Amino acid sequence: MSDGYHLEDEVQAKAYDGRLMRRLLRFLRPFKWLMVAATVLLLGATLCSTLAPLYTMNAIDWYINNSERLELREQLAQAEEGERAALEAQLAEIAEADRANLLWLILVIGGLMIGEAVLRYSQMVTVAFVGQKTMLEMRMHIFRHLQRMSLRFLDKNPVGRLMTRVTNDVESIQQTIVTGLVQVVSDLFTIFVVLGFMLYINWRLALVTLSTVPLVFLASFVFKRFARRSYLEIRRRIARLNAYMQENVSGMHIVQVFGREQRNFEVYDQRNKDHRDEWFQQVRNFAIYFPTVDGLGALSVALIILFGGYQMLQGATIGAGAGVASVGMLYAYVQWAERMFQPVRALADKYNLLQEAMASSERIFNLLDTEPDIQDEPGAVPATNVRGHVEFDHVWFAYDDEEWVLKDVSIEIAPGERLAIVGHTGAGKTTFTSLLSRFYDVQRGAVRLDGVDIRDYQQTSLRRQIGVVLQDVFLFSGTIRHNIQLGDATMSEEHIRACAEYVNAARFIERLPGGYDYEVGERGCNLSTGQRQLIAFARALAHQPRILVLDEATSSIDTETEALIQDAIQKLMTDRTAIVIAHRLSTIQHADRIVVMHHGEVRETGAHQQLLAQRGLYYKLYRLQYKNQENVA
Repeated sequence: MSDGYHLEDEVQAKAYDGRLMRRLLRFLRPFKWLMVAATVLLLGATLCSTLAPLYTMNAIDWYINNSERLELREQLAQAEEGERAALEAQLAEIAEADRANLLWLILVIGGLMIGEAVLRYSQMVTVAFVGQKTMLEMRMHIFRHLQRMSLRFLDKNPVGRLMTRVTNDVESIQQTIVTGLVQVVSDLFTIFVVLGFMLYINWRLALVTLSTVPLVFLASFVFKRFARRSYLEIRRRIARLNAYMQENVSGMHIVQVFGREQRNFEVYDQRNKDHRDEWFQQVRNFAIYFPTVDGLGALSVALIILFGGYQMLQGATIGAGAGVASVGMLYAYVQWAERMFQPVRALADKYNLLQEAMASSERIFNLLDTEPDIQDEPGAVPATNVRGHVEFDHVWFAYDDEEWVLKDVSIEIAPGERLAIVGHTGAGKTTFTSLLSRFYDVQRGAVRLDGVDIRDYQQTSLRRQIGVVLQDVFLFSGTIRHNIQLGDATMSEEHIRACAEYVNAARFIERLPGGYDYEVGERGCNLSTGQRQLIAFARALAHQPRILVLDEATSSIDTETEALIQDAIQKLMTDRTAIVIAHRLSTIQHADRIVVMHHGEVRETGAHQQLLAQRGLYYKLYRLQYKNQENVA
């Protein structure tokens, strides 16, 4: 993180990082016994799958190609007439026994196949449950952390990247750490179990089967280098693509106003193609690697058949059997070779997933390791029984280094006073209110509430005492009731309706389809600006703050709605400390006191008529807004 906050997408993650893996496994700790159960189920399924070729080998060698029965047939063909009856009876007895044993083995093999299916089903359900629970817990952990982060952090990190942490990165970790971890254990178990069976039954055929394994490792080593480079490049390009998409969707209004659709489409098209081309390169890597491994597996099978077949044709002994009696063994080794190369092939794919998990986990832990710069001080107390006495004591503040936005600002606001702050854009008006809510901490000086430094209050309780209505009202997707209630389940229906009635919002709400259950669109897009602001006033009143902040709350209102807004504001400010930030000076002429800010400094303070009489900065601002009026007081 270059500036201490910015979360870099282009991390150079290791293929495996033990430190990160240990941190990831902590999320699995509550489900460790379920993971053990899933692993045992998968090992059982693997054992069933591995045993099936062994029983098939026995069925072929012991009962289908029963050497004793074949010898009796040869004797029967050469026997005298008097000997044939006894030989036929003996042959029938052996054949009947072979049929019975063969049926029993078929039932055993069928049982193994059914057992494997049941075990794999149980394992998949268990892993899916653990994976979803882990993913839920991880996402909630990240979301809780993001809610604690300051506005400074959110200013420096694009929303698209933060959303990628909560969605894509968590999902990639879930696939690898939960599903992949169990599968890797199963794959390794399969390889060792199959290898053990092969070496125990016939070590010569086992060595023939393993003769192509060094070539598989060589192919995997080469593939790993190319796959890692492509994977990292894909992650870079998808991050850029997501960030550009989020930025354009959020700013679509500006894009359309300035006719940038075609140009932005061309940029997005190029970034999309870059991402596609890199994916194609990764696909080519897999398209070369997987057929190579499959080909080496087929070569291993061919060598088994060649070696075993040559031995049989020569009449040599293979293992315990000889000649045709080894057909079952060859069949079993062909099956085991396929079962051994399948997990070897899968392990290479898991390597790619492991890289993805390591890269995702590094980004997630970079986020989780970023400590909030706004934290409750040790011993912080709740803000209770607040009177609303606000004091800015020689406050200096800068967003970056020492590019001061506020310079030695000292303002005292008495409980219940209505203070207006005016000034040119960039004068520091909005910063003033952000510091009061402790969205940022001052570098010098102090902000006090009722004589107590706000850093000594608990953040949550402090902000509950401050109601904020902004120029650009933010409404959440949901009903009007939920937007007024804003998560407070204890708020009664009567209280919600009374607050809406008090601020003149009830009359338009009740005309909407569904009334208070009317679904507002994203950011309240299906409501007018005035309607959104009236809902914001109702929301602020419903939570009963002691301090009210109106930040340009009437600058976008048409004259027809302004009367309702002004009446609502007057009601809201009753018996509360009120801070009003406004460009339209007509809205703050009746304030108890007006503070004029310029370049981060307090230049003038006084009532409306007093400031006009001084003929200073406020007088000039007033003349700019009312220059068409002939007489200015």
